[in-house]
Amino acid sequence: MSLLVYGVVEAGEIDEFGCGLTGDPLFAITEGPLDAVVSDHHDRAPEPSAAALEAYERTVRRLMDRAAILPAQFGSLLPDDGEVRGLLRGRRRDLLARLGRVRGAVEIGLRASWRPGAGAVADPRPRTGASYLRERLELRQSARRVASELDPLTTLARGSRRALVPRPDLPVLDAYLVDRGRVREFVAMVEQLDDRLEDVELVCTGPWPPYSFAEGAPV
Repeated sequence: MSLLVYGVVEAGEIDEFGCGLTGDPLFAITEGPLDAVVSDHHDRAPEPSAAALEAYERTVRRLMDRAAILPAQFGSLLPDDGEVRGLLRGRRRDLLARLGRVRGAVEIGLRASWRPGAGAVADPRPRTGASYLRERLELRQSARRVASELDPLTTLARGSRRALVPRPDLPVLDAYLVDRGRVREFVAMVEQLDDRLEDVELVCTGPWPPYSFAEGAPV
């Protein structure tokens, strides 16, 4: 039997954890000022099916509504409570600092996708190494221009993460750490930018647990 890890919170902040992905009760493993929220797990790592991912997300959201949390990635397994305590002990200072950073905030995702007919146009001729590199350069330059138009959003966020051109149709994929009380203001600014930008469509997702800002979570 192993332990399925859902995230890290400050010790004592949650008194009732509910149930986890497979219906097993969630419980805390405490090490000093930190709790790791876990459940017993009897099989190999859970498969990331749509239903399992949705159930996991609901669980982490429920925890997020009760306390600041550094969520673990789906399917994070550790062999026993000694391993969990060792990780919490070894990363105590960093985990506490990150919990302080995300407290009172949520993650908002932002997807900028090209509107039909916009973006870098692929060369219809047979591709050579030079034409491929030219297309990639043009696409990246266009993505940088779009990204610069989104920079005002950083004034409403505690932090941000950005991926340029994760796909040819997706010039910018951002994540923002936003105070709960500023989410509406943030979304309103996204809508204003979407009205102004002619070549991309902006779509907000969330609020989410702060996955993009949980570096240093146990697993």
